[in-house]
Amino acid sequence: MIRFAKNRAPILVFFFDGNKNGRRQFGRFLLIFAVITAVTLLTACAVTPLPSPTTMHSSTPSPVHLITPTALPQPAITVLDTAVPPTNALPTFTPEQFSTPTPEHLNTVTPEHTNTITPNHPTTIPADDPRLSYIGRFNFTNPAAPTFDWPGTAVALSFTGDSLTVLLADSGNWYDVTINGETFVLQTLRNQERYVLATGLGEGVHTARLFKRTESIVGQSTLHGFVLAPGGTIENPPPRPERRIEFVGDSITAGYGVEGDSPTCPFSVATENVARTYAALATEAVGAEMMITAVSGLGVIRNYNDPEMIGTDPMTVRYGRALANEPHPQWDFQRWRANLVVINLGANDFSTNPQPTQAVFVQAYIDLLNDIRRRYPFAPIIAMAGPILPDYAAGYVETAVTHLNTAQQDHRIHYLRVPNNLVMPDDYGCDYHPNVTGQQKMAAALLPKIREVLGW
Repeated sequence: MIRFAKNRAPILVFFFDGNKNGRRQFGRFLLIFAVITAVTLLTACAVTPLPSPTTMHSSTPSPVHLITPTALPQPAITVLDTAVPPTNALPTFTPEQFSTPTPEHLNTVTPEHTNTITPNHPTTIPADDPRLSYIGRFNFTNPAAPTFDWPGTAVALSFTGDSLTVLLADSGNWYDVTINGETFVLQTLRNQERYVLATGLGEGVHTARLFKRTESIVGQSTLHGFVLAPGGTIENPPPRPERRIEFVGDSITAGYGVEGDSPTCPFSVATENVARTYAALATEAVGAEMMITAVSGLGVIRNYNDPEMIGTDPMTVRYGRALANEPHPQWDFQRWRANLVVINLGANDFSTNPQPTQAVFVQAYIDLLNDIRRRYPFAPIIAMAGPILPDYAAGYVETAVTHLNTAQQDHRIHYLRVPNNLVMPDDYGCDYHPNVTGQQKMAAALLPKIREVLGW
């Protein structure tokens, strides 16, 4: 017979008389016993899983200043020689310094995949802390996790403490990280939300700025805050310029291909950098703060390669948005008041067929000017006709400006034709967009107009 113990393990108790029938019965019981034993063992294993390797932790804490190793690919790290602001040459770091940072230097920007165990708790600064300075358009629907995608958007802070980490959800945008005047490049990784920006900072108050080099076509970002070393504190925000300029444009304003080495290289995040555009150069020259409202391929009324004369999502539609690629929410223009608005649009309207007619384009440009005037009742507006814009299209821009200045007596709108003095191939980056020298020529044409209009 077969009995079960309290733990459900089978116990064989068998009596037989040794004859042939008894041996046959004994064989059958042995078979039954083997089957029941196997089923019982399988059931026990199913309800008692082995511990997962991912739940195991090291009992030895890592030093605060070391960056946790990771199996994921490391981002490309570059020390810029033209930072914003470009004051002095930046130091060059060796691979040994990247892996073993020293207190005398800032670390290269590296993703952190696990929390560092420390005797004291780090100081977390949530994204809705009022001492953070937000520059550019953000979606603040959730103040603790603002989203953003326009190029040139930035967050600045002052703080104490030995280190700085950013909590950032992104999918490949590149950023300039400037800490105490030194600038490094951060390339974000998909599914990575924690990046150590610097360690070994020492005592005193430090300043930091996270500046988005790339545009909305690269992807949307969400800021969750910053983490300071144990005992670190956030201070009053760093001072901001009183002068403010908004630039409304397309790929040229966004910095598409500006760092490319030839006109034939394709688009890449590595060659896009809004910090090296005519907009950034002109803004810095007059000591102002900029907002960039620009998307590659956008036109006034027709985007690049749209199948119809009137596009479905041109700048006349997108201008009021908090995010470039989402119709809601609308941007609150009371958050940031421009002293000057510069428009540089039109090249994409006429780059492919069917081109808008003069009447259609002029009316759309007037609509855009009226929309901007409604947002900024007193700010001067400069309507640029960029160097790549055909002469006839530049004439359409001038017609729209003349109409508003005459019909509506709005004499704060100014027309500027930028001469086409770009040299091929010296002044062109990727996909025949102005490179650094080409952008410098555009800034040189814009600056006298800014000084004329505002006296800066």
